[in-house]
Amino acid sequence: MLRRAALAALLLSCLAPALADEIRQLSIEPGRYADAREALVDAIEGEGLIPSPPSRFGDMLARTGQALDQPDPIYADAEVLHFCSARIAWQLARENPLNIAQCPLAMAIFTLPGEPGRVRLAWRRAAGNSPGANAANALLEGIARHTSENAGRSSIRN
Repeated sequence: MLRRAALAALLLSCLAPALADEIRQLSIEPGRYADAREALVDAIEGEGLIPSPPSRFGDMLARTGQALDQPDPIYADAEVLHFCSARIAWQLARENPLNIAQCPLAMAIFTLPGEPGRVRLAWRRAAGNSPGANAANALLEGIARHTSENAGRSSIRN
């Protein structure tokens, strides 16, 4: 009986990292990439935050694809925007110094070939069920919602 309880605890501890990496997605339809990107930057700035220069992820994959025998593009457009709320960063760090790995927050915006008129946002939820993680997740959801309200129709999914 004790061995079963220990095994169950071990299995649950192994599942925690997988649950922490929950990725959320929001689809904007109909949508144009340029409009949705502008709405995303506006939503981030509307929270009093300043996004870092974007990571042009789609361009990087396009540049490296040939060398890796991957000639077909995955994305039509794809960027990752990073931003940080000092209040949330302090809260997360005080809760657990390991939360440094959750900062800065990031939101990806992308389109896929063959899906004209559809723009997607994706972001990783902050890990845990602490006040800091909940604040980070509320901020990310709010930014996504504000983006969709100003760029077209949408639906949020896991």
